[in-house]
Amino acid sequence: MTLRKKILFYSLLTLLTLAALEGMGRLAHYFAFAEWYSPPQSVPPDLASFDPGEPAGLARQSPKMPLDLAILVSHPYYGFTAFSPTSPLNAMPPQTGPDTVVIGLLGGSLAWELTPYLQQALTRHFTDRNLPKAPVVIPLAYPAMKQPQQLYIAGFMLTMGGHFDLLVNLDGYNELYHSYLNFTQDVFPFFPGRWENLVFLTRDQIALAGQIRAARAQLSQLQQAAPASPFRYTALYGILHRYQLQQTQTRILQLNYELSTQETARSLEQQGPYVPFRDAAQVHQEAVRVWYRSSALLSRLAATAGADYYHFLQPNQYIPDAKPLSPEERQNFYIPSMLPRTDYANTYPLLQQLGSDLQQQGVHYFDLAPIFNDRPETLYRDICCHLNPRGYELLATAMVERLAPTLRHRAAAPNPEPAGRLTGAAPLSRPPAPSAPPPTPLSPPAAEPHFQVSLHPGNLLVYVKDYCRRQHTAPPFFLHIIPANAADLPPDRRRHGFQSRDFPFQDGGLRDGHWGQDGSVRDGLWGGKSCVIQRILPDYPITHLRTGQFSPAGEIWSTELTFPP
Repeated sequence: MTLRKKILFYSLLTLLTLAALEGMGRLAHYFAFAEWYSPPQSVPPDLASFDPGEPAGLARQSPKMPLDLAILVSHPYYGFTAFSPTSPLNAMPPQTGPDTVVIGLLGGSLAWELTPYLQQALTRHFTDRNLPKAPVVIPLAYPAMKQPQQLYIAGFMLTMGGHFDLLVNLDGYNELYHSYLNFTQDVFPFFPGRWENLVFLTRDQIALAGQIRAARAQLSQLQQAAPASPFRYTALYGILHRYQLQQTQTRILQLNYELSTQETARSLEQQGPYVPFRDAAQVHQEAVRVWYRSSALLSRLAATAGADYYHFLQPNQYIPDAKPLSPEERQNFYIPSMLPRTDYANTYPLLQQLGSDLQQQGVHYFDLAPIFNDRPETLYRDICCHLNPRGYELLATAMVERLAPTLRHRAAAPNPEPAGRLTGAAPLSRPPAPSAPPPTPLSPPAAEPHFQVSLHPGNLLVYVKDYCRRQHTAPPFFLHIIPANAADLPPDRRRHGFQSRDFPFQDGGLRDGHWGQDGSVRDGLWGGKSCVIQRILPDYPITHLRTGQFSPAGEIWSTELTFPP
């Protein structure tokens, strides 16, 4: 064989080997990700603030400023915002115009990442129907935001003279997850998520924030290098690049979770008002009520400002039987340790029940949790709640289908009066949408029939009741204490086996900065009045106590607490 033939032979063999490797790489990519490989694309400038390839609850890494927990800043009305002057949350509120339909999108990170997909789906819808006005989506969402932040953001925007044609709210996950996370950190559940990290950072937390910035810089470099790489057309490079992205995203997610769960000594500023929730289940139940009230108030606020309000309950992989999870989703994006944080098995029926009540009040409410129930392909991309591009396209399409009647009405309607200046604002004069009936009064949730009793540091027994009335405090209370050693009982009580410390409710009010021990009536957390009683227990070891209220007709209610030896 001549030298020329040898060179030709080995060149052909090399090409065939590379072609075989590339073919196997493309097959591997398809079986791993359920889609054929395509080269990484640069993010268009108008979508540069949105990166659907990022992990849960994290904002985009820019070359100058990483938008993550390390640099979020507190806000007097929203709870927190990003340190970015160009963010719509930090700019003057939008105004409607003769050629636009302005849509404010509220929610957390899922809504924030959905924005470009919703904009694209709306543009297609308007273009296909040759409507005279163009849709403009204003992202008022941000990672980790939850109710009542959406309510406060909309209220502040309208107060400052903003005008919207539609206010669209996509939520449901953060309301449960971050309320639970706050509860585990001894922070008021309905403060913004990660509030304790926003108002004070320890030295260890500052170090974690530095690691997050470094990891996000690495992620940004990977994202920017891929579209320019000479190997970007090969599937083998694409698989390696995607693996590096996923590993870096997972590390950022882990660091953020570690930062958000750091235990430190809490101040009142960090912890917020004290509410004696018994357990996570009670927090989740109250979180559902807060979600319900906030949405009902948002609907009324929008109608008063001449806008239409739409509320969508987001899908999630932890809702039972909501989606047939793909092998990739079940292996990589579904972990049992996430289940207690939302407790969807028990809370989702509550969301559905109160969502139906919102509909009966005239709210445009839609449950989108089941929209993937016939989609076995991979649509989720992390262990939290976020979707891959195909998932966002399906979600945006489902939302536009439900928004379509109002969109057509708004696009064809004459333009309303322009918003007034802040120095002399004209009243919000647009009438409520004719399609929605006037909302019925929002009733508070049913109160517990008795006091909630719990033990607190300092041997303090605390009784709490919301929506408290005189009839709830009139009957006397009984408190029977069983000590570990019968010798600790007074001689006249030893034959009974317990010490009786019965007492009446007496509103002691606030004295010298402390609430009276016998009881107090305070402004309730959710309206009305709350009754609180604090009783100091004996300092001897106690094994058991029983307490409640009684009347001449007998016992009204009772509860028991048992203490470990």
